[in-house]
Amino acid sequence: MTQGETAPDKSAEWPLGALAFTALAVGLLACLANLLNYHHYPVFRAEVGLMALALLAAAGLVAALHRLAQPGLSFLLTGLFVATLVDLGADLHKMVFPVLTGVLAFSARHYERVVLKLTTAAFASVLLFQGFDLVRAPDQPPAPRNEARLLQDGASRDTALRPIVHLMLDSYIGLDGMSAADTSFGDLRQQQEQFYLGHGFQIYPGAYSRHAKTINSLPEMLSYGRAKPATGRRDLQTAVVDPLPYFLDLDRKGYRTSVAAPSFVDLCPRQPLSQCRNYNRSNLASMTDTTLSVQDRTRMIGATMLELSQFTRLISGTIDLQINTWRSSTKRHLYNRAKLYSLTGFDQIDAFTRDLATLKGGEARFVHLLLPHDPYVLDAACKLLPESEWGDEHGPLAFAPRDAAYARQARCVTEMQIAALLKALDATEAGRNAIVIIQGDHGSRTLDGEPSVMGGALDLRTAAVAYSTFFAIRVPGEPAASVGGMHALDTLLGQFATSGFAKAPRPVQQSAEVYLMDAAWTPVKRIPLPPFARKL
Repeated sequence: MTQGETAPDKSAEWPLGALAFTALAVGLLACLANLLNYHHYPVFRAEVGLMALALLAAAGLVAALHRLAQPGLSFLLTGLFVATLVDLGADLHKMVFPVLTGVLAFSARHYERVVLKLTTAAFASVLLFQGFDLVRAPDQPPAPRNEARLLQDGASRDTALRPIVHLMLDSYIGLDGMSAADTSFGDLRQQQEQFYLGHGFQIYPGAYSRHAKTINSLPEMLSYGRAKPATGRRDLQTAVVDPLPYFLDLDRKGYRTSVAAPSFVDLCPRQPLSQCRNYNRSNLASMTDTTLSVQDRTRMIGATMLELSQFTRLISGTIDLQINTWRSSTKRHLYNRAKLYSLTGFDQIDAFTRDLATLKGGEARFVHLLLPHDPYVLDAACKLLPESEWGDEHGPLAFAPRDAAYARQARCVTEMQIAALLKALDATEAGRNAIVIIQGDHGSRTLDGEPSVMGGALDLRTAAVAYSTFFAIRVPGEPAASVGGMHALDTLLGQFATSGFAKAPRPVQQSAEVYLMDAAWTPVKRIPLPPFARKL
């Protein structure tokens, strides 16, 4: 130090623990604001305030641990929680997170205050911009943009074609599966048969999917069985699907095709479409106008945040499962509380039904809805249950109450949502003239896992609830009927396309075969599918 210089005033610096608390608190609030913006969730709600207080409490707890770790080990905590903040706001690859943690910890070992100050500054800017967007957000979310990339030629559309309304309902078990041995779906089959036959549909009780996972079953059925089975890992958030014959044939026929689907199977880039929209399959905003309590909403926002980072997901999930094991609890798993699939599905089918008022000749509308997919959220009167009473396809409840909860939801979907959709179609000339397809993509999957090559022989219950799949079609001028035989979805859609999208399929009975997966959801073995043995 040269003459005239003064030593830096150490007393003017914040204590390291206070700096750590500030960085973590600002970072967590920024991640919350980012999450709310992504879901178009209104900020001035009691559950948002409670969630913010919970995050501040969590920041205080970690800051206390950081203080205990000083002076020798606090840099490790700094590296870990700063990497976690980054992971909460960005979808890091699983191998990037430990590397980032190590780099940040190494930096904090020598420049811990600098790391904490930079973290605070970076996330404060995120909080500022995200908070500004939250406050100025309109009452209604912006209209979704058209994500179709391979746009159809509007001049070649044939408005004389009979409209097609095609609903793919996720986890919609087939009629034979509803009455299969070792299941507990009650009178669901009889109710479904009466409903669809009463509305003029032709039903296919023995319909089945070749796959138990949507990411495999969707390209299989929409390619009429021509798609090559996947050879790489399929357990991804998003898979961009290659051009599929179903959409190619609709385009060649002259249809103006639109698609709305969850983003984990992306149909928008490579199909010839006029409109395409990927929607968030688990939208927090779907619970804002429900009867759910503030506490339920807060818990689900918190569970969703925990799932955003691989570290918080691992720690919270492990603790939750261990506590439930010790207590022999059958309460919902924590990771399932971040899933609002069916609640979002109800919003989407309502929007799809409203849009049917604009249906015109020459249009084909395809929508993939996560209904009657879990969580099973409705009681026997089709009223929303408290979140703690929701059910999940893989438990931890026993098979019988899982089947019963699924049956309630499937019954409500048909009696309310599908009935309303058909009423909307009957209100317009184009709707009355439309061909309507309502199908599943696989079974209810009320199992403890999916069929795989590691699971041994395929028992009758697993075969039914994994592969039996609903299929019904209404063609104006064709009478209601029940079509016998076991028929794969890809065969049914292929025959419909072969008819020029004009007639209900009448396929010849073939040997029923399905795929087993490996641990990465890759189809690896094709096996015979046993008949769905009916309950005595």
